[in-house]
Amino acid sequence: MMKRLKQAKPVAIILSFAVLLSLLAGWQAKYRNRVFPGVSVAGIEAEGMDKNEVEKILQEKYKKMQTLKLVSGTNHWVIGAGDIDLKFYPDETAEAAINIGRKGNLKTRITEIFNALRNGKQVNAVYSFDEAKFNEAVSVIAQQINIPAQEPEVIPAMQGGNQISVSPGENGQEVNENLLGQRIRWHLSGADSQPIELPITLLRPKLTAKQTENARQRALRLLGKKIKLELEETRQNWEITDILMLTWMDLGGDGWLEQKISVWVEELALSIDRPAQNANFRFVESGKVEEFKPEKDGLRVMREEMINKIAETLKKSETANEEQTLAVAIEKTKPDVSAGEINDLGIKEMIGRGESWFTGSITNRIYNLKRAADLLNGVLIAPGETFSFNKTVGEISAATGYKSAYIIKEGKTILGDGGGVCQVSTTLFRAVLASGLPIEERVAHAYRVSYYEVNYQVGYDATVFQPSPDFKFVNDTPGYVLIQTVYDEAKKYLAFELYGTSDGRKAEISKARVWEVTAPPPDLYIDDPTLPVGKVVQTEHKAWGSKVAFDWKVTKGEEVLQERTFYSNYRSWQAVYLRGTKVN
Repeated sequence: MMKRLKQAKPVAIILSFAVLLSLLAGWQAKYRNRVFPGVSVAGIEAEGMDKNEVEKILQEKYKKMQTLKLVSGTNHWVIGAGDIDLKFYPDETAEAAINIGRKGNLKTRITEIFNALRNGKQVNAVYSFDEAKFNEAVSVIAQQINIPAQEPEVIPAMQGGNQISVSPGENGQEVNENLLGQRIRWHLSGADSQPIELPITLLRPKLTAKQTENARQRALRLLGKKIKLELEETRQNWEITDILMLTWMDLGGDGWLEQKISVWVEELALSIDRPAQNANFRFVESGKVEEFKPEKDGLRVMREEMINKIAETLKKSETANEEQTLAVAIEKTKPDVSAGEINDLGIKEMIGRGESWFTGSITNRIYNLKRAADLLNGVLIAPGETFSFNKTVGEISAATGYKSAYIIKEGKTILGDGGGVCQVSTTLFRAVLASGLPIEERVAHAYRVSYYEVNYQVGYDATVFQPSPDFKFVNDTPGYVLIQTVYDEAKKYLAFELYGTSDGRKAEISKARVWEVTAPPPDLYIDDPTLPVGKVVQTEHKAWGSKVAFDWKVTKGEEVLQERTFYSNYRSWQAVYLRGTKVN
């Protein structure tokens, strides 16, 4: 009996499979080239339709999709199909519907047919539109609806005293453009011509009457108060005034706006942060190293700690009568070299020198050049240390004392902080070439600069820009290397001298090779409001574009220490003139 059952089981499976195939074959025959049951196309039940019938119905439906109607309350807006280059593809959509249950292996086809029959299957309309035009259309509508919220604010009395008011602000609204885009795409997928509800978010900064009065009382308690910040190391101090405190209040609660405090702390840090400064020395002709500037600890403001300390002190100021004093939280780093260590540094002789001229430079360019050159004067580079121009000079901006001068940026001559600093990096690059110290990073300028070709061939330059590109080299000697600045404004001359201990290395620098020369564009005149009318000053000379290379080889006896080719790819550059527009 058991044997018969075992024999019957596979027979039953085979018979069941045969029945299933028979039913599938019958189903396929009944719906040959027609849409299977349960399949909808763009919201239309398409069971039993052939491809042409589906296309015809879709074409009729698409005629109603020539405009998209957006509504909010009683207002409405329209996006035309032509506005966004909207196109529907009924042929591809119908093809996708016919293919349900007809693609893939047998198991896949059966699964698709039964899923459609049991759960339904929606085939979305195939369409396309210009994404940029679509985003622009949505943005234009949003701009008509958006109302910016008015943030609450504390308003002190104009004449001082204890009078103060708090504006509670006003609520606003804005369209959620991402959600609106999703809704429009959903309607297009279903070829749904019904109006689309605009998703509008209410902006609620407005204070309640209770919040307004609470903010006013807090503000009254702060009037006349101040917080004094002190930094013993530099004998500096700063004040947080009552007016500044009021702008930091969280008017809707009892706390403080840490983001605003953070911005202020960062500005404070920019005026304090400094790297550790080694003792500075001047190498004189007698061969003696003479001290002229002591070492300084590096200082760095501890941002997070300062934000927390200020917030705590602000809270105390609301109830305390006395002035609050706060020490600036800093961390210190010791310099590597103190004045007493000078005779042990191994600074004996000049190992390299580079020079350049800046005749014709405008006043601000000369100022920036000297400022950066002064920062390099006396810098000591430890054995094995990698020198970074950007790190050593630090931030180059108006905040750190640089003036606006003309720079080349993105193919244009524009005013920018620190114009002229690249001449400093170029001059130092030449000194390092002569010294034979390994160069880690050097990037050529995009254009030839006339200043750099005075008494030099083209191609011996190095540009810098923060945070990159940088100019870097390594002190691979056993002793320290000292950078000494030579500056002569009368002669418009800059040089860098590198001092250390010579290990016998010699640097050979080849002549420049120039090829693929291109002519400069027409002259460029730029209006300058700082120059009187009628005065014209040339700031850039015509420069031909070209590719340039020169070879650099450093040897020590028979040993080759460095062998490298430096390449530059200069674009052609026009003569640039500043044309005065200032009327006295």
